[in-house]
Amino acid sequence: MHRYYIIYNNKTNLDVNLNIETRPSKPSPEMEYELVKVPGGKTLYREKGYNDIEINVLFNFISKDASEWDKDFRMIKKWLLSKISNKLKFSDDLEVYYRVNSVIIDTPERVIRRAGKFAVTFTCEPYIYIDEDEMELSTLLYNDYLISKPIYRIVGEGYLTLNINNKVIKANVGQELIIDTDKGMCFKEGIINNVALEGRYEDLYLQEGDNTFSWSEGFEVYITPNLRCL
Repeated sequence: MHRYYIIYNNKTNLDVNLNIETRPSKPSPEMEYELVKVPGGKTLYREKGYNDIEINVLFNFISKDASEWDKDFRMIKKWLLSKISNKLKFSDDLEVYYRVNSVIIDTPERVIRRAGKFAVTFTCEPYIYIDEDEMELSTLLYNDYLISKPIYRIVGEGYLTLNINNKVIKANVGQELIIDTDKGMCFKEGIINNVALEGRYEDLYLQEGDNTFSWSEGFEVYITPNLRCL
């Protein structure tokens, strides 16, 4: 029988001999509104953005020996609290992932001398991300989801002019430049270099539906779309 599991920090809970008691619920995000009173007694609701969501997972484990219980729990905590990757995936939906902002581990209950159980709260961004690798950019990209904030990797030498949906940005590449539109940062060899970009990060977002691209000759452009939905 298939054992249900999660993937976090590039490992599964099964890798640390940890079981999930029940499949967790995945709540829908809630929009936060600013309420504005206007003449006539009416109230306007201005969208401020979606709030983070909390996914609660109940775990249990059994140590081979009672003397190993604390050691095993330390190994579990190391897995959950590491900063290797913030991607959280569930075995019944491996095509998508959640981005985790924080992890809270409840105090464990030692049921018997070798067994323990505890809850973990993953506080995540409100969006569900489609798990896709970097791809070479073509002149047309269709986004079947919400507006997304991709990562561009540009290879070449000199000044690039990139036209996206009739909006133009320019960049001083210098062999390779990474433009992370979600963080609003440019990187060269891992070092922040925001002055390399002339233009707005918002103009590099992928809109819903068709997105058209053209760019200067002599450059290779790659994209990690970061497609997302609710």
